[in-house]
Amino acid sequence: MGMETEVKIRITPEELDPIRSHLEKLGALCLAPSQKEENWLFDFSNGALRDAGCIIRVRVYGKEAFLTFKGPVQDNSHFKKREEIESNVGNPEEIKKILHRLGMNVCFKYSKCREIYQLPINQTYVTVCLDETPVGIFVEVEGTKLQIEEVTTRFGWSPDSFMCKSYIEMHKEADQLINSEE
Repeated sequence: MGMETEVKIRITPEELDPIRSHLEKLGALCLAPSQKEENWLFDFSNGALRDAGCIIRVRVYGKEAFLTFKGPVQDNSHFKKREEIESNVGNPEEIKKILHRLGMNVCFKYSKCREIYQLPINQTYVTVCLDETPVGIFVEVEGTKLQIEEVTTRFGWSPDSFMCKSYIEMHKEADQLINSEE
């Protein structure tokens, strides 16, 4: 069982290149250049996983695919922390069929372009992702609370700029705004 701790920071398109440059100056290694990522979230027809605050996700990023379980988000004012169990899968289409046979269906699908960096911090590494989504551009920092604080401080971001919302929540909010304007 692993615990995922992360924050997102909303940025502008003009900030992307300076952030990439700053990551390089800090010694970050680009693990994956920007490429499309597809995500399918599954749930039972009664919404049992949603009601429990959990997620089953199939993700395809480049030539890799992953099956992920995420537990409920733990209460924290600035950091998103939750259990995460993830495994590479060879054939995402077969995994989707298995989930369907277990009584689950796709309840949400989204895509983004993601660029992944590994930044050395205190004898270990922090993952920094640059995500371009239909609902905005974000830097996602994943590590321990102290590592996240150190990285975000190096970029001049304070906890007030941290977002703990999921991309799903942001997509749904954006859809509600669009529908309320019609």
